Amino acid sequence: MHEFWKVTPGGNPTILLRAEDVPAERRAAVASAIMDSQHIGGEQVGYVRLEGRPRLDMMGGEFCLNATRAFASVLDSLGLLGREGEASSGLVEVSGADGPVEVRVTHGESALPFVEACLHFEELPAPEPLSDRLCLVRVPGITHIVQYGESPARTELERFCAEQRHGLQLLEEEAVGHLWLGGSPADAVASVPCLSLSPVVWVRETASLCFESACGSGTLACALAEHAKGGATCFSIVQPSGTPLSVRMERGAAGWDVWVGGPSRITAHGMTDLSGIL
Repeated sequence: MHEFWKVTPGGNPTILLRAEDVPAERRAAVASAIMDSQHIGGEQVGYVRLEGRPRLDMMGGEFCLNATRAFASVLDSLGLLGREGEASSGLVEVSGADGPVEVRVTHGESALPFVEACLHFEELPAPEPLSDRLCLVRVPGITHIVQYGESPARTELERFCAEQRHGLQLLEEEAVGHLWLGGSPADAVASVPCLSLSPVVWVRETASLCFESACGSGTLACALAEHAKGGATCFSIVQPSGTPLSVRMERGAAGWDVWVGGPSRITAHGMTDLSGIL
């Protein structure tokens, strides 16, 4: 039996296993099996090291903001983050990231913990325009295609996304997000643009295309695309789960700190049987 955590960081149910329990060469196959509804069920899998500086490796070696936030929830529950008042914080290593990622968990009186992850940039990634309604945004570990308007019908999405990756020559990327962004800054509440996101993520290593109920790096990519258009630095982007994720861009002397955050819940923690999978 092997220990696991299942965390829902505003959508995007994420399964975390101990890295030492699954050999690197078996991680893609194990991830594919346990994401199935006949096993634990989820949208993505990560492998975690708790000793020393905590580390998260995603199922395909990609970077994932939501999985990083899910990992922060687990570390907080185990008392492995530094605590100050109502907040806990620390640094974690994550596959696909160039350096340590700062995470912070803030506890309220009754609401779910608000969990944030921060990426530092000397300069914000610049979107690559492809048309008036289409651009590429490259963030650590994943390239996102940001497009405006309605996504194709679900029955057409797999074909559409495969043709889009091929046409844009993205087949060698570790992961590709196909993002449809709706709403506009005109919907703003308290000067924060309120947008809606429909994300689909393809991971090359596992050959998986996932219709995600939330996407942290996709939320970041959309905020970067909107920032480049209008200069806004704070966003609230509603996920398919109905939960908003926030993006906050802070400029300092050494560059930009970009915080992506939202509620996170540990929905299950226990032991799972990997017989016949490992």
